[in-house]
Amino acid sequence: MKLKPLRAIAIILSLLMTSAHASANIIERELQTLDNVLVNADTYINQHLEKIERLNELLQMPNISLENKYETYKKLYQEYEVFQFNKALEMLNLRYDIAVEMRDKSKQVDTELDKAQLYTISGMFTNVDNIFSSKIDTLTLTPSQLTKYYFIQQRYYRNIEWKTGYAKSEQERQDIAHKWQYYCNKLMETDHPSSELHQYASMIYHMSNSEWHKAEEINEMLIAHCSQDSHSYAEYAYYRASIYESWGKTNNALLWYIRSAIADVKSATKDTASIRILSEKLLPQDINRAFHYINIALENVLFYNAQLRHEDITAILPLIEKEYMLSQEAQQAETQKFLSIISILAVALAIICMVVIYMYYKSVMARREIADINKQIKQYNDSLSEINLRLKNTNNDLAEANEVKEEYIGLFLSMCSSYIDKLKSYQRNIKRKLTAEKYSEILTEVSSTDYIDTELKSFYEMFDKAFLQLYPNFVEEFNELLKPDKRIVLSKDERLNTELRIFALIRLGITESSRIAALLRYSANTIYNYRARVKNCALDNREEFEERIKTLGARK
Repeated sequence: MKLKPLRAIAIILSLLMTSAHASANIIERELQTLDNVLVNADTYINQHLEKIERLNELLQMPNISLENKYETYKKLYQEYEVFQFNKALEMLNLRYDIAVEMRDKSKQVDTELDKAQLYTISGMFTNVDNIFSSKIDTLTLTPSQLTKYYFIQQRYYRNIEWKTGYAKSEQERQDIAHKWQYYCNKLMETDHPSSELHQYASMIYHMSNSEWHKAEEINEMLIAHCSQDSHSYAEYAYYRASIYESWGKTNNALLWYIRSAIADVKSATKDTASIRILSEKLLPQDINRAFHYINIALENVLFYNAQLRHEDITAILPLIEKEYMLSQEAQQAETQKFLSIISILAVALAIICMVVIYMYYKSVMARREIADINKQIKQYNDSLSEINLRLKNTNNDLAEANEVKEEYIGLFLSMCSSYIDKLKSYQRNIKRKLTAEKYSEILTEVSSTDYIDTELKSFYEMFDKAFLQLYPNFVEEFNELLKPDKRIVLSKDERLNTELRIFALIRLGITESSRIAALLRYSANTIYNYRARVKNCALDNREEFEERIKTLGARK
């Protein structure tokens, strides 16, 4: 009977451990999904740009009416709203000009309300004040415009409340909170309870009052009506994560931050918050992902160019950098320890070799003294010939290894020198543009991937040339291991393609997919798929394919 409580505790602990393990597996699968989606981010952006291009083509149609122009600019604004701040603002200005030309006051007010909303989201609060004080007369607003006005006002004061340091005193903070609550109540009074804006405001209201269960119920309804690839889903998933975080359900919160980030990528949203928070949550357990995600968040901030996100990213960057440096220092310490062990083993091996050589010398001298044992001398000579052959092969292998090492040291020094020169040139160029205050050119230059793509192409060319100097027959011998109809045919200006570079690195002793991926700038999954696909084309046993690759191009 005394064992029953202990048994119950053991069962409970077992269930908790199983649940935690299952939760960790789900989070890892979702993170891998996010990584895969990020790899294909350009595809989603291109689809978004194609949609924008189709709308721009409508504006070029002859005899297009002012009404159609207005509606097209309205749609273009919606496409740019969370994609690119400057373009969204440009579409609003063009749309306002059309409304003025049409002499339609209602359309002018609609445009100004959208502009106030854009400024609110982007943290440009002074601009919002100017619009509401000089361009919006609430007495003339239609019911739908008044509802939107209340929605923007409540979000405006909520963003101000969240903005660190905006309110200078406790009284100012109380005034801001009071105004937010006032406009939130006005929104819920004027809008129908079933509308999305009413439900959104109710959710935020309950969250602000720590009524988390009510907020979760409304959030579930909002998410149920959203496509998982939409910006709305990303926003509501973000709030779901915030709700779980308030309850201390860390894993649930992390899961919904990941889902929000996935929806952001698929909807081509650049005004993002989830991936930035993810980078912070993954510290310090997953420093590589955290560093990767914060870089993507920074790219999004620079592309979207909104003040509020600049401040958010600036707050987290030092923390990420500190953790990354600590990780690098730990790796260097491990490497130093490993090198020390290797050095000790090398010294021990040298001593053993000296002892063996000394003993061998004594053995030779002893055999010279036994001139009458011809049979033993013959056997000794045969053994010595075999040893010499092995030593010759070993010396050939060492010579080849030394040559590989010397050539790649030369290549490494050449690349370092070249990159130092390019960095100096790049530094001078940036300094010159900073002096000339050409900030937009600097932003364009640092946002472009052309420079990286050019350097990556140069790296591939240098690698191909150096590798084929060492193993000139590698491609031919590689193809001999493949089925005739699966052999690789290079174009006239190609030395190696991606598959050949992967197996060239394997030939050099680099076998981990993660290391190959880092060198060739692909994801580890992509490298794994390339390896599996080529091995499936092997002429003989695919399991021994990579071991045979390691012997290709051996010098005679």
